[in-house]
Amino acid sequence: MPSEQASSAASFVGSVGVVTHLSYTDTPYYTQFPQILSALESLGVHSIRDGYYPWPESSPIVQAHQQLAAAGIKCDYVVPYVLTTTPEDIEQFAPMVRDMDSLEAPNECDISGECNGTGAGAVDNVVAFLPTVYAAGKALGVPVLGPSFTEQASYSEAGNLDREMTVNNLHIYFGGRNPGSNGWGAEDAEGNSYSSFSWWLDQAAIDGPGAPSEITETGYIAPSAITTPFTLPESVEASYTPRTLLLGYMHGFEKTFLYELIDEVSSPGYGLLNGDLSPKPAFTALKNLLSTLSDTGAAFTPGALPYVISGGDSNLNHLLLEKSDGSYWLVLWLEEPSWNPVTVTPIAVTPENIGLELNGAYVTTMDYQFDSSGNVTEKNLTMNGYSASLTISDQITIVEINPTNPN
Repeated sequence: MPSEQASSAASFVGSVGVVTHLSYTDTPYYTQFPQILSALESLGVHSIRDGYYPWPESSPIVQAHQQLAAAGIKCDYVVPYVLTTTPEDIEQFAPMVRDMDSLEAPNECDISGECNGTGAGAVDNVVAFLPTVYAAGKALGVPVLGPSFTEQASYSEAGNLDREMTVNNLHIYFGGRNPGSNGWGAEDAEGNSYSSFSWWLDQAAIDGPGAPSEITETGYIAPSAITTPFTLPESVEASYTPRTLLLGYMHGFEKTFLYELIDEVSSPGYGLLNGDLSPKPAFTALKNLLSTLSDTGAAFTPGALPYVISGGDSNLNHLLLEKSDGSYWLVLWLEEPSWNPVTVTPIAVTPENIGLELNGAYVTTMDYQFDSSGNVTEKNLTMNGYSASLTISDQITIVEINPTNPN
């Protein structure tokens, strides 16, 4: 029976982050920070992405970051294009906030207008500013993420930035499509279409060939009333959000940050939480995913599991994870669209029956089935001999597999 190498469940959980805006003083990020911190802890993420500004240590924003650090939540700091900023400014800021995990170049300069222009001129500006961020990151011993761009031409304009960054930085949005979409529009030189994972990795290979990559923004717009093309219902977001994170991990992204934690005036509909901090189904789905796969045990080297999946078509996706106690966790789903973002109509997904065969050294014990509300139902998964039968849909299923004779 063939074996498959597992990844660490803890490494997947650690790859998940969420974007916040703690300095938006007219939003709950600032006015209700204790509830924000509680939501982050409940969600189970260990990373946020937020902005740098040289606040004094007395600032409530600095104190909020200190509380995040105490809770074990680290921050990727986006450094804005401010030419008076020096590496020393950032180096003095880091020990105050205590949660600095990485530094990032200014955000989407090619379209934002925040780097003294847009297009090629703004790309050149952010590239010229990048040594400031890199010098601070090098002094502090933290990774430096390069600039995020939205236009294909920006990557060629920036060129190879290996000497001024350590991690590629991508913003991947799917326009309401399922995250495993092959993209749309013209193909790049490698034959990949815009906004597929492969297309974005092709762009990363231009700016940082051989460097690891992170997705610092991805997500969906799920407003309360679905009438606008390229938005989707909350129930579909609950399906697509976990799958986005799983696929990002499978494509080798070290971290994937969801945009964003709460609905707020500048980005309505993007939040995992509503503006009143009540959870959307995607928040519940992510919380249950991370809780199910969390592992607080000691570091270890994952092993390989002998197993065979029978049945299912090319849309059947899976990720094999292992925890420190020797249990394996097989995540399964159909990577199919359940929503047409152009016509704003649902698409039926036909479930598929599969078989899971193990050798005598392992046995299935539990099946964790997610639904469109983000909730998870646990049930015993019995085997017939060495095999178990499952029905897989576009909502994820997690199968817990344990040794028959654990040490």
